[in-house]
Amino acid sequence: MPIADSNASSARHPRARSFELYGLEDPRLDDVEVYLRDPQPEVRDAALGILIKSARAGRAPHGTGDALAWALADEHERVRRVAAGALRDLPEIYLADDGVKALRLAAARGREPFVREIAAELLAGLTEAAGDLYAHGLDGGEVHVRVQAVLGLVALHAVERVVEAADDPAREVRVVVAQGLARIARPDGLPALAHLLVDHDPGVRMAALDAAAALGVPEDLELRVVAALFDDASWRVRKTAAAALAQADPDGAVQPLIRALRDRTVDVRRAAVRSLEQWAPDRPEVLAALTEALSDPDPGVRTQIRWALA
Repeated sequence: MPIADSNASSARHPRARSFELYGLEDPRLDDVEVYLRDPQPEVRDAALGILIKSARAGRAPHGTGDALAWALADEHERVRRVAAGALRDLPEIYLADDGVKALRLAAARGREPFVREIAAELLAGLTEAAGDLYAHGLDGGEVHVRVQAVLGLVALHAVERVVEAADDPAREVRVVVAQGLARIARPDGLPALAHLLVDHDPGVRMAALDAAAALGVPEDLELRVVAALFDDASWRVRKTAAAALAQADPDGAVQPLIRALRDRTVDVRRAAVRSLEQWAPDRPEVLAALTEALSDPDPGVRTQIRWALA
């Protein structure tokens, strides 16, 4: 957490600042947050103590888990130890995406071994719990449970468990898997994304194409994206593929997009023009293809090409 820039706070004795905390009844995180950012470690320590006391009494304010997780990166060792001990001893504390991000940072770059170990243990436990939740939803037919579980696994960057959900019977889950693999952005997720690019549901294929675009259309996926541009029966999928190729290496994207200027569907041709536009100044073949396409039967396509050439 960033240190607050407060002259009034730094001018007062830390004991006086800490004493203010004990006058708070059932504090919300907003009440404590200014103390968590105090320049004095004694005050930050006391603020964590108030949150921990509330948590042990079953009254933890919303965001307590995230605050404890971020305190693992505090500049003062005692504050880090207090936060680590609380996270270890209060397993029921809820962690949102922000807290999970803090744990991942602490596990990778924590200042002491005990910080890294506790963060890694917590991440492993959260991954197992989310995996169990997914398995339970799969057995019970509860799609919304599986969606939430996959979202949790994505936040944890548990790519192996996310990949397992790529064959889920529900399209909603497979869409979330595709989106999640883009967010995780790890090479070991690419085979599952390639699988989703040929999913039987066009909505899933579109989500996978968007994910491929977000990853810059890696070489392992390029051929399948090009195949979707030419072979998919759904014009919406072909349009999404044309848009995705704007993020690809031009050496592999330009010729398929030039060919797509002759697609039977206007929206696909427009998407191809938008993707090709960026390369028109540097690639003579793109300039020539766009110029030739000025004879397109659709006036909207012709207007878009004129904008691109301008």
